[in-house]
Amino acid sequence: MVMNFTRYRRRVMTVFNRYLFSFTLLLLLPMLFLGITGYFQLSTIVGDEVERNNQSLLNSLQREVDNKLILMNKIANQITEAPELSPYLLAQEDMFSAYQGKKILESKILDDSIREIVLHIRGSEKLYTSLSTYKVNDFASKFYQFTEWSEDQFKADLNHVNTTILRPAEDVRMEGLPLQRLITYLVPIPIRNQKPYGTVLFELKEDTLLKGLNPDQLLPNGNAIVFDQLGRVISAYKQEDFLKSVDFYKQIVNGVDKRHIQEFQHQKFVVSLQKSTQSGLTYVIMLPYASVVAPVNQAILKWISYLLVILIIGGAFVYVVMVLNYNPVKKLAVLVETIRGQSIHKSNVFEAIGAMINDIADSNRTLGRKLEENRSAVRDHFLGSLLKGEFQTLDDVNERGEEVGVTFPFPDITVMILELPFSQLFYREQLIAEVERQFGGYAIGHGKISLEERRAIFIVSWGGSPAERKLWMNDLHDHLSMTFDIPITLGIGNGYRELSQVGRSYLEASTAIDYKMIKGNQRVIFFDDLMAHDHAELLNPRRVLDELEIVLQSGEAARITMCVQQITLKMKQSGMTLFIAKELCYDMIHKFSTCMEKRRPGSAMDSLPDILALTDYTTFDEIADVLTTACTTLCHFLDLPKSASPAVMIDQINQYMRQNYREYDFSVQKIAEHFALSLSYLSRYYKEQTGRTVMEYLKEIRIEQAKQLLRDPNMSVKEIVQQIGYYDASSFIRTFKGQVGLTPGEYRKQVK
Repeated sequence: MVMNFTRYRRRVMTVFNRYLFSFTLLLLLPMLFLGITGYFQLSTIVGDEVERNNQSLLNSLQREVDNKLILMNKIANQITEAPELSPYLLAQEDMFSAYQGKKILESKILDDSIREIVLHIRGSEKLYTSLSTYKVNDFASKFYQFTEWSEDQFKADLNHVNTTILRPAEDVRMEGLPLQRLITYLVPIPIRNQKPYGTVLFELKEDTLLKGLNPDQLLPNGNAIVFDQLGRVISAYKQEDFLKSVDFYKQIVNGVDKRHIQEFQHQKFVVSLQKSTQSGLTYVIMLPYASVVAPVNQAILKWISYLLVILIIGGAFVYVVMVLNYNPVKKLAVLVETIRGQSIHKSNVFEAIGAMINDIADSNRTLGRKLEENRSAVRDHFLGSLLKGEFQTLDDVNERGEEVGVTFPFPDITVMILELPFSQLFYREQLIAEVERQFGGYAIGHGKISLEERRAIFIVSWGGSPAERKLWMNDLHDHLSMTFDIPITLGIGNGYRELSQVGRSYLEASTAIDYKMIKGNQRVIFFDDLMAHDHAELLNPRRVLDELEIVLQSGEAARITMCVQQITLKMKQSGMTLFIAKELCYDMIHKFSTCMEKRRPGSAMDSLPDILALTDYTTFDEIADVLTTACTTLCHFLDLPKSASPAVMIDQINQYMRQNYREYDFSVQKIAEHFALSLSYLSRYYKEQTGRTVMEYLKEIRIEQAKQLLRDPNMSVKEIVQQIGYYDASSFIRTFKGQVGLTPGEYRKQVK
């Protein structure tokens, strides 16, 4: 059982997983689209932000250095304009002039990146600084020992430069001080003069040149570099080995755009550069690629994590919704397997369910056809029971008749008989249909097939006055005669409110038809228009019935037999009409039925002669024979032992149900007919004695037998349904679950 359930679960889950995958894919595709587009948008946004930050750094770097150069040019102009530093005064070479010059130069150091300002008058052997006075030869050999600037070149530059020169940072040894990196800026004075008389040297400390840029915070892992027009590194925030390469500058400036990725010493950098139009210097910002993309990666990682959370929540939601929506399908699949009695082998359970629904539809159509075929017979039987007087109230008639489409809204019931010639019998069905189409308003009727081929019986519920009824019947006759152009006779009985008298109305309608030879056969004959009630005073029907009632109350069979014999004898001698004899016979049989019903309810239904057959009798002898037969039946009934106790009767009914429950058309009506009881009495009697209805016990018998059959794994549910008297499998499953609380399939698995 576990293996079968596992296989079933796999089959169902295959379909479930397929649909779950489809819905998850529908969720995943837009998420994937959002992820990709979001990635590129984030990359662009963060990249643009990095570029803006780098551009801001480049602008700050350019502004920082260019402003220092401008400042040093201004200082050079101020030195030119200072009288104390004029060539004439300095040429005096007295101590006071040198002291005054030193003070002026010292006052010009306005920036902490300027270590010293040196003034040289060309042709002179002395250098005037903000610290002291030096000889030219001693300055470059003793006090400032430049690693890249020789003494001869130093002298030559002092005496011959005609334009500003910014020398790259280089290591400088100074007496008594640690090694320092200095940048030298040479400015001929006067600036932009074809014949300068001197040169001003600005010694700049490289480590303070870029200090205003705040590189420790803005470039913790990067670098800021300044190149001159020749591609030499003037200054750098960090000294790297690759800065010494002659191709370093070319590798940077040959980039496609201003921001590109370069690799130096196996490390990737994002390089941003710009060239100053004022100084001609090129400024470069280098950031490690990892630090640049870190914000991008962080943003993307955050974005992806959000997408994953949404995907997980969405996937869980899809799964829960799928489970909730698929549960009915799963239950339906179980129901299909239960009905079929075998596992679903198709990969798609919907196909199996569709096939099962198609089978059920075919079965229902077949059942519907059978019900429709039997409906007319059931309807005809019901109307026959009404004519026999088997119903007590109009509510009972309408309650049972609603199932076959027969209802009587008005209490006044009249029987109408239509007769046509034998030569026109092929019109009978059309005539019946046409009459039923005319019903409506105050006239609601239903047709019944008569034993005589040329007759049709209609039981009409009338809501108007007797005069209006006659008018409507005459109009109906005129309509039928004009429509079919054949001789038609209508016999109309009297209207009665007591349902037990509907049979009398039938006898009256039949008698009216029999008067067609006198009244004419192409007209409406109303019984109450006939003078049929005249009879000899020898026999008064009312007095006869009263005497019979007294004899019946005694319950003595011999006395009843003698009374009936006397009545039949007087009937023949009275000279009464045949119809009055039929009416009297009808009333006497009804008295017999009432007597038997009082003694044992439900016993007189089919035991007495059929009172509807009275219309076929044409002689007094035939009527006398009917009365004799009815009297014999009644006397035999009175001579029987006292009826069985209620417990014995219930046991007999239960045993009969246990023997016949397998028949799919087995019904309460059959039980009532078997025990010669009326349907209403049987239902009421059984409920009073057992506390439940006949159908409830019949249902219990069938369900208990179904439980036994479900223990056999080789029997399908369809076979079990046929074994226990059900025709429709779906109806059986609903009933079984209502009684047991489980479907047949679930019960079978539980038993296993």
